[in-house]
Amino acid sequence: MASMMEKIPKINHDDEIFALLYKILSSQVQTLYEEDMEKIYQLNVDISPLEISKLTEKMKKVFLEQPCLLVIGAEPITVVADMHGQSIHLLRILMTCDAPPTQKFLFLGDYVDRGSQSVAVICLLFCLKHRYPNHVYLLRGNHEDVNTTLNYGFYDECLDQWKSEEIGETVWKMFIETFNCMPLAAVIGSKVFCSHGGLSPNMESIEEINVIDRPSVVPPYGLACDLLWSDPAQPERNGWGLSHRGISFTYGKTVVDEFCAKNEISLVLRGHQLFKEMYPQGCVLRFGGRLISLFSALNYEGHRNNSSVLKLDFVGGKVKVKQVVYRCRHYVPLKPQEILACRDMKQAKSQEKRRGSRMDSVMGKIKGD
Repeated sequence: MASMMEKIPKINHDDEIFALLYKILSSQVQTLYEEDMEKIYQLNVDISPLEISKLTEKMKKVFLEQPCLLVIGAEPITVVADMHGQSIHLLRILMTCDAPPTQKFLFLGDYVDRGSQSVAVICLLFCLKHRYPNHVYLLRGNHEDVNTTLNYGFYDECLDQWKSEEIGETVWKMFIETFNCMPLAAVIGSKVFCSHGGLSPNMESIEEINVIDRPSVVPPYGLACDLLWSDPAQPERNGWGLSHRGISFTYGKTVVDEFCAKNEISLVLRGHQLFKEMYPQGCVLRFGGRLISLFSALNYEGHRNNSSVLKLDFVGGKVKVKQVVYRCRHYVPLKPQEILACRDMKQAKSQEKRRGSRMDSVMGKIKGD
């Protein structure tokens, strides 16, 4: 009987949360047109400041009751990276991957900014997290922060949505206070480490993540900053380096290998980046498959990129990863020289050719002698 009860998903029956969730999911899709007559699809949903006030108050409590480092069991789970205000695409992901509580989800952050419906996206995810606490997990991204949202769209969206600067700024502050309470990393099945950015030179053990104080803004340096802002280095670089972003660090293969060995981790999974090599599949493997960079926003800022989510399963103590790719109708295949792996292969062939030429020259001299 106990085992049967464990299989029943926990659902928080909150009338206010359910009413807002139903409002978002049952809203109509409207078509807008940009200056170049490109179609944009959005949810036509009106969320009141009062609804957001009640939602954020409840979510602050939910997040602070969780550890800063989430520990998730070795069960099938779908991992989603950056969404950046793409409400329709978020619904597409939920429909194609089975919505909770049928399927578990871990979101890696960057729900807001850049896109046009950050408020709808974050409200939907907050509602799902509150209603299905054991099936939806939300991590903080570098865009869930006061400074970043001021510059990249979310603050302006809040002002525009309610046509009153005072109300819009109040709503924005409600979200910021909630973002300050969110967890920063997760371990799935004791084998997969997940954070928005990646690793930190200030972290000897993943247990140190639970020492980070919350609520807190994203600091300019230190462990909490690096978990949200750091990036993997180019394949040929090892160790730690300064980031081109002007904040945090880059980390190479030796860093990832040492981290995995020390913490008994098989895979590091993170979001935070979109570059040309990721356009075809929405993700890229690094460091012998030990690290995966994932990006889930489709056609991000007009880059015509495909995107993806990852389905993780745990069989016989091993992690199985299945990719679900979402295609952008404007996607243009990359040229071989634009793909890092092809550039590396071309460089290797060039070096091999030069070595061969040198060898022919040496052999010619020997024969001449």
